[in-house]
Formats: sequence, structure tokens, C-alpha cells
Amino acid sequence: MGESVTEVGAYAGIRVMELVEGIAGPYATRFFADQGADVIKVEPSQGDYYRGDPGFQAINRNKRSVVLADDRDLISTADVVAVKGPQDAERARRLAPGSVIVSFPTWGSQGPMVDQPGSPAQVAAMTGIAWNQVSWTEGPVHVVLPLASYGAGMLGALAIAAGLYAREAHGSAPTYEVSEVAGSGAMQIGDFWSPDTTPERDGASPLGPAGRAPAYRPFRAADDLWFFVACGTRRFYESMLNAVGRIDLLEDPILSNPPWGLIEPDPLAHITPILENVFANNSRAEWIEILRAHDVPCQPIQTREEFLRSDLATSNELMTTIHHPELGHVAMPTQPLILEACPAEAIHAAPELGEHTREVLAESHTPAKGSGQGGPPLAGTRAIDLASFIAGPVITRHLAMLGSDVIKIEPIDGDPFRTFSPMFNGWNQGKRAVTLDLKSQADKAFLYRMISESDVVVENFRPGVAERLGCSSSELRQIRSDLVLVKSPGYGSDQSRASQPAFDPLLQALGGMMAAQGGAEEPVFLTVPVHDAATPIIAAFGVVTGLYHRLKTGRSQTVHTSLVQTTTAAQLAEFVDYENRPEVAQGGFDHKGPDGDHCFVERDGSWIWSEPLGQVDVETKGFVGSEVALANGLVCEHLDSPGWGALNQVGQLIKGAGPHPTRAPNFNEHEVELRSEFG
Repeated sequence: MGESVTEVGAYAGIRVMELVEGIAGPYATRFFADQGADVIKVEPSQGDYYRGDPGFQAINRNKRSVVLADDRDLISTADVVAVKGPQDAERARRLAPGSVIVSFPTWGSQGPMVDQPGSPAQVAAMTGIAWNQVSWTEGPVHVVLPLASYGAGMLGALAIAAGLYAREAHGSAPTYEVSEVAGSGAMQIGDFWSPDTTPERDGASPLGPAGRAPAYRPFRAADDLWFFVACGTRRFYESMLNAVGRIDLLEDPILSNPPWGLIEPDPLAHITPILENVFANNSRAEWIEILRAHDVPCQPIQTREEFLRSDLATSNELMTTIHHPELGHVAMPTQPLILEACPAEAIHAAPELGEHTREVLAESHTPAKGSGQGGPPLAGTRAIDLASFIAGPVITRHLAMLGSDVIKIEPIDGDPFRTFSPMFNGWNQGKRAVTLDLKSQADKAFLYRMISESDVVVENFRPGVAERLGCSSSELRQIRSDLVLVKSPGYGSDQSRASQPAFDPLLQALGGMMAAQGGAEEPVFLTVPVHDAATPIIAAFGVVTGLYHRLKTGRSQTVHTSLVQTTTAAQLAEFVDYENRPEVAQGGFDHKGPDGDHCFVERDGSWIWSEPLGQVDVETKGFVGSEVALANGLVCEHLDSPGWGALNQVGQLIKGAGPHPTRAPNFNEHEVELRSEFG
């Protein structure tokens, strides 16, 4: 890739004390274990309650385990302390005044559930994930992936990285909070409410689990195999009509404003049987070949096993196998990003309970140095956003949330997903915007001036586009040699797919998510845009890690992420495999739960989630209407969002890291300001 690399990970020399169990907190610290940090897992005598789950092996690899009667002296030596709740955070702050401290309370530190235990299914029920999942029937759906827990783990990694950067750059020692409620918000980053929001259930759809849009959904082929077609723009929609021989439909007055105008009842009812009948005339392989020849975004719907046998998984080196002393050969996902200047650590098995107690106690370690909470951790940095659609812009949305000055560069016809207002506003909060024609030498020169005074450049171009626009890595590094660059192509390093469009549901289809949620029934299109939500968190972690690494070494960094790498990261436990592994959870038709003791139940016209841990009400107003989200201050109000007006949207998700991000920018809103600033 053209750059020499160091011999150690970005966080070599950092000591992380993990005093939290389950998925979220340990997943967050695992990102640091993969990058060379010494992660010490402080466990109770009976061990982390998650030890019995196969996912434990992937979430806790490269760590050391200790069991202690008194952990006070050990905590005082930590650079980072990960704890369960706010009281634990206060205790850790007293013991380790110079450390970065991040707490992972399930329900946050405020609200009606604050003192209650909680499960991933309960969080999904109370934060809109279950109610918003598209289905046939008027009821919530149990999503088999613990999305809020995974989201909190990734978000927690970003929070820890931001804290370490703040300590290195500003001398502070912040305390942050990342709840599983916040993790749910991160996975639903486009959620909104406005006075014009319709009261109908978000999960209701005439297409059932196929989604809401007739040209952005799964189809069954003549051989009873399924594939997904993702026509999210008019150009792709026209290409599809050409591919199926129905370009005449462009002139049909009922089918106006495609593709997203087709979700209205009349056009939806008109075009749905037409497309379903057309796609039932050929095999899946035939349709994939025809559609790709017309540059129509499409992919086969596969099981996880089929995905792992594919060239896509192999070329991206998504899995590795290690030896475990009891389980034998264990397969698990690799690190979900590539940091060119910081290779990932070799993967070692998760520790046995208390395996390293004596070893750790015999070591000495200098206490961390830092003081005060400080302000937004990325204050003083600037990022240039050349990305479009969802996943790329959300990377810089998170950087803006942490205090970076983000400048969104749009082509003369705008980000193609501006038409998705108000969701566009959630994906682009906190930025300034300017429109540039990068084929113009004058506009390109202006971009270069801004880059010369920036720290980060993010793009998600298809291969070859950056070079044509004068934005290749070598060209940008000639402008500023120590830039942190983010490259986020959809299919990663698989060159055979370099020209294929990539969108979240296409990776849901390829990576086994749709098949798993559908179980033995039809595949289910997950309403949560898993890849578009998780990839930006991972990439933002990579950016902050790159900035931290630059402070320590003076070197540049290129961060490589992709939707395909996120496929395994967002199904981490589900991809762990070994001999006699327990069966992975599968869904089914409007899945209400795995069994009678863990399921949604309707009572007196209302729905609850019931499990031995307790019963909780199902949230019907989405994340931004969720009582637990509102109580924890995770929702912000923007009175003048572009093209929409008043909106409630997902806000600051890392408590303690700064205020809510500002509203998204209007089209070309800051041109005069920016040209004056950089003129």
C-alpha cells in the first residue's frame, strides 16, 4: 500500500483496565487489544457472565484475565478504565485521576430504568428497533442480532480513543458514558420525529419484510433463490427498467418521482406485481448477470456459510482461525478495519478465568497523567468530507459530534441523498457545506487550500474516481504530508467487485443477515441500516486512532474500512465457530422471540417484551421518542433543519464529549464564509 509500517499497534504501551462484563464494554476494549494495548480483564470469582457464549472468544481475545480480592492498586495504574455504571466511574476517577474513564451502563445514568438490569432484547424493545422492523403484521419483531450491544461496543471504542486523544492533545483526563441505549441510537442514526410525522406504525409495510420501496427490496427468482435489488437513485431505477425491458414504465403517470416516490400506496400497488412477475421469469444467476451488465446494484441473498465460502470474504481476509486449549480450532472475524501504519496484533485466544493474576500483580506500571474533563476531544481538528450517501457522511458526523470542524464538499448537483431529508439531516449534523466542481481547476485549487489546513480527508468513491478528481492519496499527501485519510469502498479489497455499487442491504444480503432473520421463511430486510450505521463508527475510531498515532509519532495514517468488513463486525458472535458450537439464533415469519419465555406479548392492545429478567413496554415512537433516550439526553431538537424545519434527531451519543451537534447544512450554505476563511 505504499507506506512503511511500525512494528506495533497504535496503542502499544497503553494499559486498559476492563471492569465490565457482557458484550458492549468488552467489545470496545477489544478494539484496543487488537491494536497493541494491554487489556486486563478484571473478573469476579465466577467470571464474566458472558463466558458461556461463543462470542466471548472473539470479544475477549488478546486480553489478560485477573481475579482479585482488591483491585484498587491495579486500577490506579491504568491509562483507561472501562466500568459498568456512573458510581463505578466515580470510584475509578478517585483511584485513577489521570486515566480516561468510560462507563457502559445498559440504560444510561438517567431515566426510569437506570437501576434495572437489562438485556439486548429489552433495549431493542424500548428504543424502537423492534417496533420499526418491517413486517407483515401490526406488531414488534424480535431482531436476532444484539444490535444495540454491538453498537455500544463500537461507540465505546470511539469514546475511549477520543479520550486518549484528548489526554495526549489537551492534557485532560475525561470521563465519558456510552450506554446500550446510545448504542441503539448509533445504529438508528437517521431516526427523526417532526410535527408532520405520520402516526402509523413505522414497521408496517404492504411489502412486509421486503421493506417499503418496490425497487429497493428482495425478489424471488424462477429457481426459488432470492436476490436484492437496490435502486436508490433515479439513474439506478432507469438502469433497472432497461435491464428488465420495461423502460416504458418511465412514462407511466402513476409511477412519478421514482424511485422513492413509488412507496406511496398507488404506485406501490401498481409496480410491485409487475416487477415480481418479471423477476420470476429467470434464475437468480441470470438476473444477477443481466442487472450487473446494466450497472444495477444487486446481490444474491446468502447464508453466512455461503458468504464465508465466497471470494469476497476470502479476498478481504475477514476470518481467521486460532487454537483454543479447550475448544480446539476456533474461527472468528479479524479486525474490522486496516490501519496502514499500525498492523493489527496477532490474534491470541481469550484468556482462561484468572489466568494472568499472578503475572499482572508482579508488574509495575506508572500511573497515567492527565487532569480535568476538558471540552470536545477533537476541538482544533478539521476534517474534509468528500463522501456521499450514508456511511461516508456519518463518519464525519461523528467527528463533528466530538468537536472537529467538518467541511462537507458536494458536487454541483449535491449529495444524491439530500432528497432523503430529514434523514439526510441526521447523517450530516454538525458540518459546514460548500459546492465544488472538482473538474474545475479553480474549485480544485480551493479544495486543496482547505486540505492544506486540515487533518483528515474522508471519501467513499468507487475505485478510480479519486484519481480522476485529483484526490488520490499521493496527490493529497503532496498538499499535506501528515493527513489522516479514510478510504471506505463498499467491497473492500475485492477488485472483482470494484465497479459494483454497494449499499447496506446488499451487504445484509451477502453476509447472511437477511437469511438469519428470516430463518426457514423468506429473507427479511432489516430496517436498521446495520452497515451504514456501524461502518462510520468503526471508521471514526480509525480516524481518531490515526490522529492519536500522529501525535505520538508524527506519521500519517490511512484508514481502510468497508461495508463488507462491517458484515462480520456486526455479527461478531454469530460468526464465531468451532466444533459442537451451539446453534446460532435464527428468526422466522414476523419473529416474536426464540421461545415462550422470551417473546413479545400483546396485552390490552399494547405490546410488551417478556423474559425472565423482566417485562418492558415496546416503544412505538422510535428512538427519538423513546423515554430512555430522552431521559439520557441522547436526542436533540433542530428548529430549522434543511428542507424540513423542526426535527428531533439523534444527538450527542457519548455523554461528556461535548454538546449536541448542530443541524445539517443547507446546500452550499457556507461558500461565502469558507472562501473568505481560506481565500
